[in-house]
Amino acid sequence: MSPLRFCIHASAPEPARARCGTLSISKADQHGSTDQNGSSSKRVIETPGCFMYSIKGSVPHLTPDNMRLQDFGGIHVSLEQILQTDQPGSFTKWPSTPASPKFTLADYLHLQDLILLCDLRDYSSPSPSSSSTPDSSTSRIGPNTDRHVLLSTPKGVRQLTLDDYLKVVRQFQPDIVSALADNITDAKEPAQKRVHKSIDRTLRWLDQILVERQGGDGRIEDRRVEEEKRVKKEKKERRKAMAKEQQRLEDNKQEPESRVEVSPIATEAWTDVAVFANVQGSQFEEERIWSAEETAKREGVDGFIVNTAELTGWCGKDEIWKLVQTSIERLPAQKPRLVSGIQAPEDILKAVALGVDLFDTSYPYQLTEDGKASLYYFGESGAATAPTTGSSNNSRWINLWDDEHGDKFVPILEGCECYACKGSKHSRAYINHLLKTHEMLATVLLMSHNMYQYGKFFAAVREAVKAGTLDQSSKTFHEKFGVEPIRTGEKHPAQIVVEAALSKRNQRLDGAEPAVVEAIGLGEKGMKKRPEGDEKAEKEIKKVKKAQGSA
Repeated sequence: MSPLRFCIHASAPEPARARCGTLSISKADQHGSTDQNGSSSKRVIETPGCFMYSIKGSVPHLTPDNMRLQDFGGIHVSLEQILQTDQPGSFTKWPSTPASPKFTLADYLHLQDLILLCDLRDYSSPSPSSSSTPDSSTSRIGPNTDRHVLLSTPKGVRQLTLDDYLKVVRQFQPDIVSALADNITDAKEPAQKRVHKSIDRTLRWLDQILVERQGGDGRIEDRRVEEEKRVKKEKKERRKAMAKEQQRLEDNKQEPESRVEVSPIATEAWTDVAVFANVQGSQFEEERIWSAEETAKREGVDGFIVNTAELTGWCGKDEIWKLVQTSIERLPAQKPRLVSGIQAPEDILKAVALGVDLFDTSYPYQLTEDGKASLYYFGESGAATAPTTGSSNNSRWINLWDDEHGDKFVPILEGCECYACKGSKHSRAYINHLLKTHEMLATVLLMSHNMYQYGKFFAAVREAVKAGTLDQSSKTFHEKFGVEPIRTGEKHPAQIVVEAALSKRNQRLDGAEPAVVEAIGLGEKGMKKRPEGDEKAEKEIKKVKKAQGSA
């Protein structure tokens, strides 16, 4: 029986498909205790809602206590970031006791109170609103095969077979796991034949995973095929060793080949882990229909993941939304739908209107990395005191790297109750100072604020769905805040200078870029001689010098 409970409490009037609900996990906690309703001590995710975005299982820039101040009930962890090179082999070293025989990923990361979703990859970037090219972390890593998928880990590309995937799931015991899938990560637009093959491969893996989840032998057919190949290889090698006359006699008495049979192997069931299946199809509508309908037929599936990151680069935003709708409308309404690669607030609103329930919080992280603080809000209940936006000419956020904030002794946003703003403890001027001195408190305060505002945005969206005002409030949001500017990855001039100075201070010269070394004036002693005619390095030098001049 699945531990996942998904309840829909309210839906928007037709033709909208938006709905509000709760997602919870009803199983014993790490100590085996439950409350009187049979539920664990884990948080509940209100939908539409989010899993907190993490890097290697840690929410960026937030300490555990600050992270738990956020109003989010779950956390997203990607295998390609957390899986070690010696795993699953080294799981034998993980501790166990009679009271807690299985040391899980939640124990390892100290996240026992959160709903933990374990996915294969980090699809947080790009999104339809933030990039126009495929993410380098998931492109050009090679093709998947019938035996494995390729993961881009911190220590290079590694193969993950179905057998290793099952061992990882049995040890990690996440609350929700994404089924193994042949998600296309090609740098170029895939052909329909390739897309069809990926769906077929993913459905076959899904069927095997669901069998293994119940304690069955999902890999018996794979082992039979492997054994058949081994027998054929042995016969071929034995025949080669024979004399020609013996080969002729052997061929004359050769009997018809019989089917090789293998015995099933008893496996460990893991029914206390919910399975989310991947819905694919890339840019082909008929393939998306086939994938959605076939995946929906699997009764053992607890939820669905629709990935939009694979569409970015060769599909426009309008086409992406049409394809997402094609997938979503063919999935059962009583099960949750998660869409990855959707981040900006206006895109969240479109997805919610289509009936999407779950997202991640990579958008606040991206703002924090750029030194930006959220000012946007949804609906009148989310509005704080109208702030000044600064020179960025953008009403949805301000960039605290801007010099003009250096003498503004006011909170980021008047009326905000986040850790950074509450009680006017931390002013814009102070955070501007922290950024320019490269103090980690700057990103702690920014992430706390951006996460709080993102959570408040979702709370207001849920209220609008319940009140039946989502459509009108979304139009008002678009009129006031427009569209998120494309995230180019360009750093603020002041940020470039600060990072260059930091490189000088730490004497990190071996891996320093030529532009950084020359900008901070270390000369020939500080770096290896740059080859003449290095156009890329010349451009970088000009870029940093320009930043120094404008900072």
